[in-house]
Amino acid sequence: MGKYRRPRVNFVLDEDVRDDLTVWAKEEGRTMSNLVERIVTAAVQGKRDSHLNQNPLIQQEQAGKGGTS
Repeated sequence: MGKYRRPRVNFVLDEDVRDDLTVWAKEEGRTMSNLVERIVTAAVQGKRDSHLNQNPLIQQEQAGKGGTS
């Protein structure tokens, strides 16, 4: 059996942004790939949280799953 491989995503960005990311990753002792993954993951989680806070139906569904309504 082979190792599980996570999906890869390619994208294009300005050279100056890439340079800034390179410096940032080096400062944190990370690869650029790991840094970008962490940035994107945080942004997606923030978006999810904002959707939960803005959608009363989702809030009601989540409250119902907690066992107390």
